[in-house]
Amino acid sequence: MNDHRDKSEQARRDLDRLSQEGGLFNTPELKAKAGSVRGHLSASDADQHDRIEVWGTRIGRWLSIVVFVLLVIWLFNFFSRN
Repeated sequence: MNDHRDKSEQARRDLDRLSQEGGLFNTPELKAKAGSVRGHLSASDADQHDRIEVWGTRIGRWLSIVVFVLLVIWLFNFFSRN
């Protein structure tokens, strides 16, 4: 019983330490990649003076993600039936 309590306390300390350090989500590479994806989806590379181009690019990129997710779901269902 005491061993279980010790393991539980050790796990809590480890989780607290990991949350204070930022864990895996605090790496510079991950932050840079997240910023790159955010910039891509928000159409930061489009001409910012042309609203139609910016919104068209944003809509197109988000729709491509939705279609990709739906395709993955459909393929999973298709192959899991057989």
